[in-house]
Amino acid sequence: MTTQNYSKLSDIIVPTNDTFTYRGLAGDDTYILTSDTNAKVDIVDTNGNNTIQLPEWSKIKSIVFTSDAVRLTCTDMTVFTINGADKFSYDIGGNKTNNEIGKILTFSEFANLFGAEVPESGQVSGNDNKIIYDDSLAELLNVEVKKEDSGNKFYINGELSPDLNFSSNKTYVFDQNDETTSKHPLSISITKNGIHDEGSSIQNIKFFVNGYNRSEDEYSGIFSNDETFDNAFVVYNPSSDDNLLYYYCLFHSGMANDAKILIDGFEEETITASLAVSNNGAADFLISNKSDPILTLERGKTYEFDVNSPGHPFWIKTVSSSGTEDSYMDGISNNGTSNGIIKFKVPQNAPDQLYYNCQFHSAMNGIIKIVDTNLSGAIVTDTSSNSNTGGGYGYGYDLILTDNTIEMPPISYDI
Repeated sequence: MTTQNYSKLSDIIVPTNDTFTYRGLAGDDTYILTSDTNAKVDIVDTNGNNTIQLPEWSKIKSIVFTSDAVRLTCTDMTVFTINGADKFSYDIGGNKTNNEIGKILTFSEFANLFGAEVPESGQVSGNDNKIIYDDSLAELLNVEVKKEDSGNKFYINGELSPDLNFSSNKTYVFDQNDETTSKHPLSISITKNGIHDEGSSIQNIKFFVNGYNRSEDEYSGIFSNDETFDNAFVVYNPSSDDNLLYYYCLFHSGMANDAKILIDGFEEETITASLAVSNNGAADFLISNKSDPILTLERGKTYEFDVNSPGHPFWIKTVSSSGTEDSYMDGISNNGTSNGIIKFKVPQNAPDQLYYNCQFHSAMNGIIKIVDTNLSGAIVTDTSSNSNTGGGYGYGYDLILTDNTIEMPPISYDI
């Protein structure tokens, strides 16, 4: 391994050459760790007050500590080994070339940042897949796109569209620098498939390109070109109010397979039934392919209405009427959509009967019965078929057409 000695002054050193040992002499030296090649670099400097600087967006795949040394492996497999590491200070997020100073840590504090304690003997590993952001560490999620039978899909840290579990006290960075993501800008929504299903992106995310904070429109506009980036990231800070979110592509529907982001151990409630809602012109809603059926829902259970009825907003209401008045909103999200998911967690104090109606067409309506226990188990009851007999007191009969004459069958009485 070649050794490169520096001056007795306070040098700024950017160690990049493969199989080089960088040795500072006297002076207070600063070593800026940047990784863009598959290199193995050693650093030795025992004179002066020296600093290891990790600029913002530095990506650490893994890290190992001993009592007086540290080895960082970056995502491009550049490996930095720092000997006498306990004598260095650590500048997190700074950049000496721009006169920027980040958070200054001791060796022990630096190890703590990765969830490790400096050992008295042997070695310990710190948390892996990290990135420097805002003078601290964030969780790094590497994004790729691969073609599957059903089309292009997001891969996160090498896994096909996984559900992600996040904590509200951490920062998460989606790294979109892989060349396969060049036309697939990622975002996050409270709605499955985001803008492709009448949703929108959440507010507490940030988009960065080449170190600059961009709006979502600017970020997606840059991705419309056939190019990759050295510095394209989506940063998400979950709030305590977040619980269930979805990541998706701003350009293409279905790239995340409805994968979820669960916050603080949130457990998604069980969906008792998902009911497909469409329309028969302006005459009827079709629910599970039945025209304006009676629905029977149980208190305490959750139901989804997967609505696809353009021009016919589907409203759950307390009164059977068109318009938007008398809408029932308790336990309901996205009420009144014509293309999307309505979720209804039936409250314990829900009335015994509700209604569904089209906002514009009064003929498109039906009854929702609310019960404590659905003894029959039938959620959707078809009302379109005619019974052969009348109900209640009175009588009913069938008319039978034979040879163009009407025969009156015997009258049967219902008592």
